[in-house]
Amino acid sequence: MEGFERDELVTKFRSAFHAGKRLASLLCADGLIAQGVPPTFWHSHLSRSDFNLVQRFDLFAYDVRWLRSAYPSHALTVRYRRCRLLLTGTERNFWHEAEFSFYAGRRPAWKIVGSLSLDERQQTDCQWLRSAPVARRLQAVTARRDRVFAALQEDLRGVRRIATFTDDDAKALLLRRHRLWLCGQMAGGKPSETAQRYRQMTGEIIGRALAANHLRKVDEVLRKTEVTSRPEREMT
Repeated sequence: MEGFERDELVTKFRSAFHAGKRLASLLCADGLIAQGVPPTFWHSHLSRSDFNLVQRFDLFAYDVRWLRSAYPSHALTVRYRRCRLLLTGTERNFWHEAEFSFYAGRRPAWKIVGSLSLDERQQTDCQWLRSAPVARRLQAVTARRDRVFAALQEDLRGVRRIATFTDDDAKALLLRRHRLWLCGQMAGGKPSETAQRYRQMTGEIIGRALAANHLRKVDEVLRKTEVTSRPEREMT
């Protein structure tokens, strides 16, 4: 999958995955992993979540392939030999151990998360390998996405258009702020980590200060419209 831009690869992945084209999905997944894009950013928030057994296994496999690439030293913290082999073994070992760990869908994600000693950041990278608390937090973020987008869009409608701030500029700013809001939720509101997440999501490098400024503006807008922007972990 060399030569494809990340957005193109994401589109190809979604199409192949939902069409059941497993080899094409795997090739796209490995291409996205090579570009540093974690599985959490591969799926549309509008995608269905009632995946069948084969799809759940594939989601699990993609998550582990990401972990193998992004956290090469993590296996040193894993207690169980077969789990370490899942993270460090050959391609053949990987598929064999993946089948064993998945256990035909009878082993829940949270139990595998524990066996792999995954921390919250690693789970947030993943699409399927999440404990119940992490899954609930990210589901709550997803549930607010459309309302937050609408609030940010309405705020920008009130900004006067001039030669240096056109409708196209407003659309670009809306998309950036919405993406930074999402990344901020994933990062617990920390500007540095938000900037890192934003780079993973878009490929664009921004600084901590710029991320903080945008998060502050988004928070102001959402407070005015009574749409909370606080990370789910901070909510009571």
